Amino acid sequence: MNVGFIGTGNMGGAIIGTLTGAKDITVFGLNQTPHKLEALARETGLIPCGGIGELTSRSDLIVLAVKPQQAGAVWPDMLPALTPDKCLVSLAAGLTQSDLRHGVDNICPVVRTMPNSPAMIGEGVTAVCFDDPALTKAQKRAVLDLFRPSGDVHVLPERSFDAFTAVVGSGPAFIFYLIEAMIESGVELGLERESSSRMVKKLFRGASLMAERSDRHISLLREMSVAPAGTTIAALAHFDRTAVRGNIMDAIRVAFNRSVEMGGGSMS
Repeated sequence: MNVGFIGTGNMGGAIIGTLTGAKDITVFGLNQTPHKLEALARETGLIPCGGIGELTSRSDLIVLAVKPQQAGAVWPDMLPALTPDKCLVSLAAGLTQSDLRHGVDNICPVVRTMPNSPAMIGEGVTAVCFDDPALTKAQKRAVLDLFRPSGDVHVLPERSFDAFTAVVGSGPAFIFYLIEAMIESGVELGLERESSSRMVKKLFRGASLMAERSDRHISLLREMSVAPAGTTIAALAHFDRTAVRGNIMDAIRVAFNRSVEMGGGSMS
């Protein structure tokens, strides 16, 4: 399988890194910053291309890894090299299936995807949309093979992408926000910043692994850490009285609404 990346920035470069050493996959790349592309080529074995047309002609899967507003400049150079047996895979948030099909002039099938940032370390969660009826079984397998090295992959209909974006796509930033707040709390209460940072990061890692590995409902895991009239229940009661849960849900709803706006109403 030949895979070409138009854009090898943070996310594109991270996915390319997970493919290093993979059997039967040849990776081509194109980036506006030549020295960064050359460095990535040395690290991963990627083959640099001189232009969009060359990359498109040499690739079975063409991965669009540019910002959404940059996609318009890509289509004119891509179209002459497209054939029905190729497949466009988009990482560009906000570009809908309709946008992608229009971009490739319906010449080849398209796949909309949404990886989250932990894909950069192989611990991501990626949504892929196989709504395009022109996709073959082989192309679907190829797309799944492309993302599996970077973490979990979930096949979702496009109508679920705004919810996925709000909860999982934006989710890492929410977690980092909570980690930062708890580190600052430790410092305020007298812990050294380095120690507070190290301990809180380990706290989140341990709690996440415990939740992932346990068969118990998340509510039962929470209750295991709560003693009557103790410190934990006092803090949790404060969360409830100040509607922390509701505020988190409201914030995710705001992210959801923004995702719908960015996609031009992709839920319709």
